[in-house]
Amino acid sequence: MYRFWIIIVFLLFTINGHSQKKIASLPPALVESSALIKYKCSFLTLNDSGNKAKIFVFNNKGKIKHSCVINNATNIDWEALAYDGETFLYIGDIGNNENKRKDLVIYKVKMKDVLEKNSVEAVKISFSYPEQNRFPPNQPALYYDAEALIVKDNQLMIFTKNRTVPFDGISKVYTLPTKAGTYEAYLNDDLKLLPTNWKEESITDATYFEGELFILTYSKIYKLVWKNGNWIQKKEYLHDSWTQKEGIAVDKKFIYLTDENESGIFTGNYLYKLKK
Repeated sequence: MYRFWIIIVFLLFTINGHSQKKIASLPPALVESSALIKYKCSFLTLNDSGNKAKIFVFNNKGKIKHSCVINNATNIDWEALAYDGETFLYIGDIGNNENKRKDLVIYKVKMKDVLEKNSVEAVKISFSYPEQNRFPPNQPALYYDAEALIVKDNQLMIFTKNRTVPFDGISKVYTLPTKAGTYEAYLNDDLKLLPTNWKEESITDATYFEGELFILTYSKIYKLVWKNGNWIQKKEYLHDSWTQKEGIAVDKKFIYLTDENESGIFTGNYLYKLKK
């Protein structure tokens, strides 16, 4: 029986090894990497809840090249990064595991400043979800955690992380202006993933590149395109689900992932790439 399980594990590694490649170990400073941006030959990431309000820049070898503190920010639960492709970087303090936060905020900074300065001041975009009237809601309405943020058509777009019980696979898609202010997020759409279970289909990050949306969950990656006012699924990629992958970025050829460091057999804290 013992030998049988060893063979199964080996086969699983072999199968998954064709889908993704580990290209770098991340340093101890990035043990909770929870978002990812690819900018030219570098990557940007952040650590999630309770860590410093800091953005890290590292190369494809996992070496940190630079870091930048956001002076007027607090990392309550940073979970997302988004770049408009031209000037601004957005930092999503949108993690809301218990669905009871009333202080959700997105910080807006210039990408150039983050890359060149040791500290910057951010513009604040505060918001709430108007459909939420209980903090927290009842279990069937636990839609208001979020870890995924993109910029599209000069708007911010949030994809919520579903924590409903029973799990229904729905991610609420909200939009916000990119200007400083306090807003009620606009419910744009419902994105329906497979209603299997929370561990497989919870959205942990997203990125938007050349008209394509890539959604990361604990078990797979969805590629979608915008058509007639809706997101239409075009392709699905499996990744190994041994570790908690919470960062995704893409370029013309590859998809890049990062995961958090965890205790146990499968520890994580790496940078990976997959062919698109």
